[in-house]
Amino acid sequence: MLHDVGKIGVEDRVLKKARLADARRIRLMKQHTVKGANIMRPVSQLKEMLPGIELHHEHMDGRGYPYACRPADSADGAHYRRADTLDAMTTNRPYQTAMELDYAMNRIRALTGSKFDDVVVTALESAVNAGKLRLSAVEVHV
Repeated sequence: MLHDVGKIGVEDRVLKKARLADARRIRLMKQHTVKGANIMRPVSQLKEMLPGIELHHEHMDGRGYPYACRPADSADGAHYRRADTLDAMTTNRPYQTAMELDYAMNRIRALTGSKFDDVVVTALESAVNAGKLRLSAVEVHV
Protein backbone atom coordinates (compact mmCIF):
# COMPACT_ATOMS: atom_id res chain seq x y z
CA MET A 1 0.00 0.00 0.00
CA LEU A 2 3.00 2.31 0.37
CA HIS A 3 4.62 1.63 -2.99
CA ASP A 4 3.56 5.00 -4.45
CA VAL A 5 4.17 7.14 -1.37
CA GLY A 6 6.90 8.97 -3.31
CA LYS A 7 4.24 10.58 -5.48
CA ILE A 8 3.77 13.11 -2.70
CA GLY A 9 7.11 14.48 -3.90
CA VAL A 10 5.86 14.87 -7.50
CA GLU A 11 3.87 17.97 -8.41
CA ASP A 12 0.15 17.52 -9.08
CA ARG A 13 0.49 19.13 -12.50
CA VAL A 14 2.81 16.25 -13.43
CA LEU A 15 0.74 13.51 -11.74
CA LYS A 16 -2.65 14.53 -13.10
CA LYS A 17 -1.79 15.47 -16.65
CA ALA A 18 -4.20 13.73 -19.01
CA ARG A 19 -2.25 13.93 -22.27
CA LEU A 20 0.59 11.66 -23.31
CA ALA A 21 3.73 12.13 -21.30
CA ASP A 22 6.72 14.00 -22.65
CA ALA A 23 10.31 13.08 -21.73
CA ARG A 24 10.50 15.63 -18.88
CA ARG A 25 7.23 14.48 -17.29
CA ILE A 26 8.30 10.84 -17.56
CA ARG A 27 11.63 11.66 -15.88
CA LEU A 28 9.82 13.45 -13.04
CA MET A 29 7.32 10.60 -12.58
CA LYS A 30 10.08 8.00 -12.45
CA GLN A 31 11.55 9.76 -9.42
CA HIS A 32 8.64 8.66 -7.21
CA THR A 33 10.15 5.24 -6.50
CA VAL A 34 13.39 6.56 -5.03
CA LYS A 35 11.61 9.46 -3.31
CA GLY A 36 9.23 7.01 -1.68
CA ALA A 37 12.01 4.78 -0.40
CA ASN A 38 13.87 7.83 0.93
CA ILE A 39 10.74 9.08 2.70
CA MET A 40 10.23 5.71 4.40
CA ARG A 41 13.89 4.85 5.06
CA PRO A 42 13.93 6.45 8.56
CA VAL A 43 11.02 4.24 9.68
CA SER A 44 12.78 1.15 10.99
CA GLN A 45 9.56 -0.92 11.00
CA LEU A 46 9.35 -0.52 7.19
CA LYS A 47 12.88 -1.68 6.40
CA GLU A 48 11.63 -4.85 4.69
CA MET A 49 9.21 -2.82 2.55
CA LEU A 50 11.86 -0.48 1.08
CA PRO A 51 12.71 -2.74 -1.89
CA GLY A 52 9.03 -2.93 -2.78
CA ILE A 53 8.71 0.82 -2.67
CA GLU A 54 11.91 1.56 -4.55
CA LEU A 55 11.84 -1.28 -7.09
CA HIS A 56 8.16 -1.75 -7.96
CA HIS A 57 8.67 -0.48 -11.52
CA GLU A 58 11.58 -2.78 -12.35
CA HIS A 59 10.89 -5.51 -14.90
CA MET A 60 12.02 -9.12 -15.08
CA ASP A 61 13.85 -8.33 -18.34
CA GLY A 62 15.84 -5.48 -16.76
CA ARG A 63 14.07 -2.70 -18.66
CA GLY A 64 12.26 -1.06 -15.76
CA TYR A 65 13.23 1.84 -13.54
CA PRO A 66 14.82 3.37 -11.49
CA TYR A 67 17.89 1.12 -11.94
CA ALA A 68 17.03 -1.12 -14.93
CA CYS A 69 17.97 -4.17 -12.86
CA ARG A 70 16.83 -7.77 -13.09
CA PRO A 71 15.66 -9.59 -9.97
CA ALA A 72 18.92 -11.57 -9.79
CA ASP A 73 20.87 -8.29 -9.86
CA SER A 74 19.08 -6.69 -6.93
CA ALA A 75 18.57 -7.17 -3.23
CA ASP A 76 15.47 -8.77 -1.70
CA GLY A 77 12.29 -7.35 -3.09
CA ALA A 78 12.16 -8.85 -6.56
CA HIS A 79 8.60 -10.06 -5.94
CA TYR A 80 7.35 -6.60 -5.03
CA ARG A 81 8.28 -5.21 -8.43
CA ARG A 82 4.91 -4.63 -9.99
CA ALA A 83 2.85 -4.09 -6.87
CA ASP A 84 0.64 -1.52 -8.51
CA THR A 85 0.01 -3.10 -11.91
CA LEU A 86 -3.47 -4.52 -11.39
CA ASP A 87 -4.53 -1.41 -9.52
CA ALA A 88 -3.20 0.86 -12.27
CA MET A 89 -4.95 -1.13 -14.98
CA THR A 90 -8.33 -1.34 -13.25
CA THR A 91 -8.50 2.22 -11.90
CA ASN A 92 -9.65 5.27 -13.83
CA ARG A 93 -6.70 7.57 -14.40
CA PRO A 94 -6.41 10.95 -16.12
CA TYR A 95 -4.78 9.21 -19.08
CA GLN A 96 -6.74 5.93 -19.17
CA THR A 97 -10.17 4.44 -18.48
CA ALA A 98 -10.23 1.50 -16.07
CA MET A 99 -10.00 -1.94 -17.69
CA GLU A 100 -12.19 -4.90 -16.78
CA LEU A 101 -10.50 -7.35 -14.39
CA ASP A 102 -10.41 -10.25 -16.89
CA TYR A 103 -8.88 -8.05 -19.58
CA ALA A 104 -6.24 -6.72 -17.17
CA MET A 105 -5.37 -10.24 -15.98
CA ASN A 106 -4.97 -11.41 -19.59
CA ARG A 107 -2.57 -8.54 -20.26
CA ILE A 108 -0.59 -9.36 -17.13
CA ARG A 109 -0.42 -13.07 -18.08
CA ALA A 110 0.85 -12.13 -21.55
CA LEU A 111 3.78 -10.27 -19.99
CA THR A 112 4.81 -13.03 -17.60
CA GLY A 113 8.52 -13.71 -17.90
CA SER A 114 9.41 -10.37 -19.47
CA LYS A 115 7.82 -7.77 -17.23
CA PHE A 116 6.37 -9.93 -14.49
CA ASP A 117 7.71 -12.79 -12.40
CA ASP A 118 5.69 -15.98 -12.96
CA VAL A 119 5.53 -16.71 -9.21
CA VAL A 120 3.96 -13.30 -8.58
CA VAL A 121 1.47 -13.68 -11.45
CA THR A 122 0.46 -17.12 -10.17
CA ALA A 123 -0.08 -15.68 -6.68
CA LEU A 124 -2.12 -12.80 -8.11
CA GLU A 125 -4.27 -15.22 -10.15
CA SER A 126 -4.85 -17.34 -7.04
CA ALA A 127 -5.98 -14.28 -5.07
CA VAL A 128 -8.31 -13.19 -7.88
CA ASN A 129 -9.75 -16.70 -8.34
CA ALA A 130 -10.29 -17.09 -4.59
CA GLY A 131 -12.23 -13.82 -4.50
CA LYS A 132 -9.66 -12.12 -2.30
CA LEU A 133 -9.67 -9.03 -4.52
CA ARG A 134 -12.80 -6.93 -4.73
CA LEU A 135 -13.08 -4.76 -7.82
CA SER A 136 -15.18 -1.64 -7.57
CA ALA A 137 -15.99 0.75 -10.39
CA VAL A 138 -12.72 2.61 -10.04
CA GLU A 139 -10.30 0.68 -7.87
CA VAL A 140 -9.10 -2.67 -6.56
CA HIS A 141 -9.15 -3.39 -2.83
CA VAL A 142 -6.94 -6.06 -1.31
